[in-house]
Amino acid sequence: MSLNIGVLCDIHWDNFILIHTKFKKINSEYFRLHTLYGKTLDIINCCASKNLLTLIKHSSDNLSKTLYNLLKLCDIWLLFTNQIEFLTPISLIIEKCKQYDIKYIIVSEYSRTKDYYSFEKVHEKFKDNLNDISRCLNKLTVNSFDEVNYNYMFNLKLEVPLHITAEIKEYIRNKYNETSKDNKSITLLYNKDEIRQDKQVKRSIKHMKQIEYTKNRLNYYKQK
Repeated sequence: MSLNIGVLCDIHWDNFILIHTKFKKINSEYFRLHTLYGKTLDIINCCASKNLLTLIKHSSDNLSKTLYNLLKLCDIWLLFTNQIEFLTPISLIIEKCKQYDIKYIIVSEYSRTKDYYSFEKVHEKFKDNLNDISRCLNKLTVNSFDEVNYNYMFNLKLEVPLHITAEIKEYIRNKYNETSKDNKSITLLYNKDEIRQDKQVKRSIKHMKQIEYTKNRLNYYKQK
């Protein structure tokens, strides 16, 4: 049975190499990754693809609901953070993991040679620690929550609302209606009739050369 790893990054995290280095040590046949839709989804998704890892993306109408669903699902958390951002998904996950005694690992740019493990029994190698992970039963005890401050900050940082005024909508609608069918059709960069005539001329020349060749060949044998 596959185990589930929750993966989160700082909102401004851009260290591709550090994520890739950890992901390549994860057994793709034994673990599945889960993460949030957000600014760092591209970098997580890219690293997962390069290492043939299954990545499942999650979202809902607020951050607390999404993280609650993930906490009920994930057996361990892998957090890429320098711990300099506040009221972020990572800080909320750490808070809940501590509350329910769910294991997590912190990977930081400030201590690349040594990761932080929230549990005591730790091997020297990251891969060995992951292979020791078993199904987390504590996740089943997580209660639903709604942290308004975290929800607000998450939406403020990650969702940029698109404001289209009535004037802009009317302008777009009019421009679309004014566009004729001819303008929307594909325009060829050549004249089809000229191409057809050129091909016909080439076929005629080829045919004449074949006739001339046959005639010369017959004359040759007659002379023999």
